[in-house]
Amino acid sequence: MSNIFKVVPWRRLVNVAKPFWVSEKRSDGFVHLVAILALMGLNAIIAVFINKFAGLFMTAVESKNLADFYLFLFAWVAAFLLHTPVHVYYNFMRTRLALIWRKWLGEEFLTRYFSNEAYLRLTMKHEIDNPEQRMTQDVDSFCNSSVGLFMSILDACVHVVTFMTVLWVISPSLSVTVMVYSTLGLVIVSAIGKSLVDLNNSQMMTEGGLRAGLTAARHNAHEIACGGESSETEELQKAKNNLNSVIETLLGIALVNRRIQFFTTPFNLFVQLIPIVIVVPSYFAGEIPFGTITQAAMAFGAVFNGATVLIGQFNGITHYAAITNRLGSLAEAMERSQEMETEKVETAKAV
Repeated sequence: MSNIFKVVPWRRLVNVAKPFWVSEKRSDGFVHLVAILALMGLNAIIAVFINKFAGLFMTAVESKNLADFYLFLFAWVAAFLLHTPVHVYYNFMRTRLALIWRKWLGEEFLTRYFSNEAYLRLTMKHEIDNPEQRMTQDVDSFCNSSVGLFMSILDACVHVVTFMTVLWVISPSLSVTVMVYSTLGLVIVSAIGKSLVDLNNSQMMTEGGLRAGLTAARHNAHEIACGGESSETEELQKAKNNLNSVIETLLGIALVNRRIQFFTTPFNLFVQLIPIVIVVPSYFAGEIPFGTITQAAMAFGAVFNGATVLIGQFNGITHYAAITNRLGSLAEAMERSQEMETEKVETAKAV
């Protein structure tokens, strides 16, 4: 599990993310963040009620109690209907926060890029590939991934804590089992997919290189047609080579994901059997009602999904790490450019 966290460049993440949360737009950001957290908590409370009503409903079915059947059916449906607007607004507020952040961060990078000839220095030094892609596509991915990953992990923690209490009441051994099983999965997946960080970074570089080459060919179309420094055949071969690099990298990512799926597919399927196997003997012994089996299975699944959220997000985390590195290196290059400009001005004043 530690490998998952090691892939994130924390220093660069702070360098890129922190400025928005201390800027003039921080109030908008925090208002949206508080609203998202409130909706997240409400969502978790509703999920507990859905779990409870599901168990009581199934007990009513098993005992053939028609009055309880309709009562808990109505309660279950009401909880579903209440869950809908909460879930919709929860996702909507997450999207709004990501867009507010993207607008601010995009403008910040553009301002720094077009100030003090930073664009010229970056172009001449060739230390940063495809800065235009980093300031547009990568900024969008960074803001969406920051909000999405953070909220997904926090939401998972809330569900784990909430449903662990439900699960512990039903069966302490089931609570221990789900945590051991989840931790085992995290360790194995992080070991299998550790190469995804470099592959995701290579994928963005090769995609950017392909686009940059085609853009350059379009800008130099007249010279190419007139037989200048580069011919049509040479430009075609460059484009094919860049495309091959993209495909090879994507194939490498696909192969790693295939190995991960060979493990996660049966690993996830067994989750449906574990709670039933552990709880059913208690039902046969008359210690719990029938509906508790359903309640245990749902609670076990909720805890498992929360505890293993990093498995489902592993590819997204590695992609996020690569994006953070690209934006972080761009920010660092712009800072160096600003320092050079400041030194230039101070030297001119001294003379």
